[in-house]
Amino acid sequence: MASGFNDLSLSRSDQATVKLPKGFGASDAVGTVVELITNNRLGDSSIYLEMFNKKGSADVVTKKTVKNFLKYIKKDLYDNSIFHRSVPGFVLQGGGFSAPLAPADKGGSVDPINAFKLIKNEPGNSNLRGTLAMAKQAGKPDSATSQWFVNLEDNLSLNTQNDGFTAFGKVLGEGMKTVDQLASTDVFNFGGVFGELPLWQLAKNSDGTSEISPDDFLIVASTRQLKSRSQPFTLSVESSDDSLVEARVTKKQQIKLKTSDTASGTAQISVEARSTVDGSIDVDRFDVVIGGSLKARATERSLQKRRKSIDVFVDAGSLDEPFYRFFDSDGDEFEDFKINVKKKYRFQRLDQAESHPFFIGDSGYNSSSTSAVKIKGDGGFSDGITGSNVLKFQVRKSDRKTFKKEGELSFFCTSHASMIGTFSIKGQKVVPALEPVEEMVAEPVINEPVVGYQGGYYRMTVDAMDQFPLI
Repeated sequence: MASGFNDLSLSRSDQATVKLPKGFGASDAVGTVVELITNNRLGDSSIYLEMFNKKGSADVVTKKTVKNFLKYIKKDLYDNSIFHRSVPGFVLQGGGFSAPLAPADKGGSVDPINAFKLIKNEPGNSNLRGTLAMAKQAGKPDSATSQWFVNLEDNLSLNTQNDGFTAFGKVLGEGMKTVDQLASTDVFNFGGVFGELPLWQLAKNSDGTSEISPDDFLIVASTRQLKSRSQPFTLSVESSDDSLVEARVTKKQQIKLKTSDTASGTAQISVEARSTVDGSIDVDRFDVVIGGSLKARATERSLQKRRKSIDVFVDAGSLDEPFYRFFDSDGDEFEDFKINVKKKYRFQRLDQAESHPFFIGDSGYNSSSTSAVKIKGDGGFSDGITGSNVLKFQVRKSDRKTFKKEGELSFFCTSHASMIGTFSIKGQKVVPALEPVEEMVAEPVINEPVVGYQGGYYRMTVDAMDQFPLI
């Protein structure tokens, strides 16, 4: 759920850039979102999928199956793969073979995807139109590896056949239109697992033979897992009074504001983001006050809260120590600034500085903080606050005693790993030095393919790769 926009106070003849709150414009999907980019010739190329790996995403959460599917994606094993089976009104199947990189007469071949170990069946979700399910061998419920299919219709018989087929995801938004276009191509019989092979075209020679080029296959060119912050959307923005504040959307999907040279007052900025993934809409609004100042409003807010919330203004930053300078609401630089674990803090950028994105945390550079602290507002540990962004910080009451004794709170520029410093904690006797640490992560081991397979376009043998849902 995205946090809301903050109201702004700007001067006349001023400009400001507003970042979107975290998650604004993301789809309504509960589970992990995956994008497949195909070579569809009839329309949109992208297909977005929601995985059934989180509570609320489906009746049955299929964590093991989704983990297996995402492993293939992370290893790029589905990139340049083909849909090798198409049965109109039934399924469109892929995930088993890579597309050839050259024509058959130049050594090109359709090779099997390296498969990980077999996975345990996780039935229970109905194989309805638009769901994604694992293919497996006949009579072997726990034989799925890499191959999957999209149900083109409600295939209820698959819910019980072979102990049920595991539906582990679904196509989002307008994606089934793309799937239907792919499934509308002509199907050819090359025997074995390629007995129902869909192709964009099949050119014939004068002697009656056929030639297939790599581009004739229905290809999944690339795949990727999308985080909420990287999900595509279209953004629109409107000012209630253009004579006071002009608002437009930048190429980086941010909001650019420009205020009047002479007028004062308040304009409301309405923002709408429509998800490309599933068509869901986020709507929000915020006020822009012309003629006041952020510092004046911050001072008033602090007085109203009886100093329970402390406003800290962070300058533009520098690559030299101390990296950042900190100012109070009156514009005076703090002397010997220390964090009081009993207080709440609101960090803002001095003069709406855009350089050196600023962030804080108790786990070091570009790392998510522990549960001991509450950090809310704009930005994150990978893209700190700039411009009019606001960052709220406090130590949880239950952790204050421990944090005061041994806690570490660092500040850093999210764009420069060298710009990292440590706040002093009020009442703490020793403040350990904090440095970024590079962790070594061992590469996961890819198991040997479950089966072996050799062959070109026309040498297609029937063996254990014969995985498909039986009609």
